[in-house]
Amino acid sequence: MKQRMLAKDRLSAKNLVQGARSGFDWYHQIGDIIANSDLPTLPEILVTSIKNVIEFEHAVIFGYPVGSRPVFLYDGFSSAHKKSSVAPYLNGSYLVDPFFDACVKQIEPALYRMRDLAPDDFYANVGAHPGYVSPCISHEPGYLSEEIGFFARNEYGTYIVLSLMRPHDAPPFSSAEFAWLVRIEPVVRSTLAHHWRELGSKEVSEPSGACLSSFVEGTFRTFGDPVLTSREQDVARLILRGHSSESIARHLGITTATVKIHRRNLYAKLNISSLSELFALFIDVLSTASPVENGAGR
Repeated sequence: MKQRMLAKDRLSAKNLVQGARSGFDWYHQIGDIIANSDLPTLPEILVTSIKNVIEFEHAVIFGYPVGSRPVFLYDGFSSAHKKSSVAPYLNGSYLVDPFFDACVKQIEPALYRMRDLAPDDFYANVGAHPGYVSPCISHEPGYLSEEIGFFARNEYGTYIVLSLMRPHDAPPFSSAEFAWLVRIEPVVRSTLAHHWRELGSKEVSEPSGACLSSFVEGTFRTFGDPVLTSREQDVARLILRGHSSESIARHLGITTATVKIHRRNLYAKLNISSLSELFALFIDVLSTASPVENGAGR
């Protein structure tokens, strides 16, 4: 037994040394990050520096200016297939993204797991691990095991979010991995806020951004017109955001049984039978919005 304890102690010491070495190796790259902080190469260098220590498949950066639609800032998708979801996201599916909702609520800049920001039934509705839905990559479960995000905010109140994603056949980020990312979070946050420090200012705001945002939010508010009643529309919006029947009942001040009746009725009126069909219908309605380019940029 004493030998087993010694072996365990040696393994723990080895892990500590490896962790310290990984941390040292990453902090050694801060020089490159600083040197490129005002250059277009910064996003790639930042993401690569993190990936040298923590494995993930996709990395994307979105900006969330106040009162406007998101801006696609960095494309770190691993395939064109995943990129195909960016335009629908920018055209409106961001409205049901827990990360977008957190920005609207002015969350404290930090590192978050999406599952900790999502409504109570978000994953129960769309499918638990493996393969939950991330609105910026697909409205169907099956692509990801987890998404985490570094949240930064510049002086204009614009949030810049770096999302790291793992595929469905990989485990979610472990507690140890997340703890390491928390350690480097202040550097990542400051870097993002500095690099996109002008995002959201009047000088660099997209002329059509606020207009399109108003269109999208208006479409979200009126989704189901004129087929659904106003109460059924309320329920549909909360379902899309990932709320359970119990949560919807609390929000609307009605019973859970009444929520289930409204859900059943609105599904019947829209000729659908699942959340994924409801989401797809919402995206179809938004297809009348102005086209959005897939390209990322500063």
